[in-house]
Amino acid sequence: MDCYIYFKAGTALEEKVIAAEKSLHQQVLAQLGVRGKLQRRPESANDLHTWMEVYANVPDDFAEQLEKLLQQTGLAELQYSERRAEYFLDVDVCA
Repeated sequence: MDCYIYFKAGTALEEKVIAAEKSLHQQVLAQLGVRGKLQRRPESANDLHTWMEVYANVPDDFAEQLEKLLQQTGLAELQYSERRAEYFLDVDVCA
């Protein structure tokens, strides 16, 4: 199962968001063994960037574990909008 999390944050906070995300991704890799990827939409709207965290092959309790790690980064205080998480499973269409 893969996890996609998106949120918005002010464009002026870009460096702080990246630093907090780096810390979060390091903790997720060290404690959960899951490598994350960070993406941002190329354009901004109303002085806001839309950010996307992508985590592949996450465990069933990933949301709870990630929430605990998130609190240690200060990322939640930088966000303009709520974090929205969506989960997807791979489907084998070649079988």
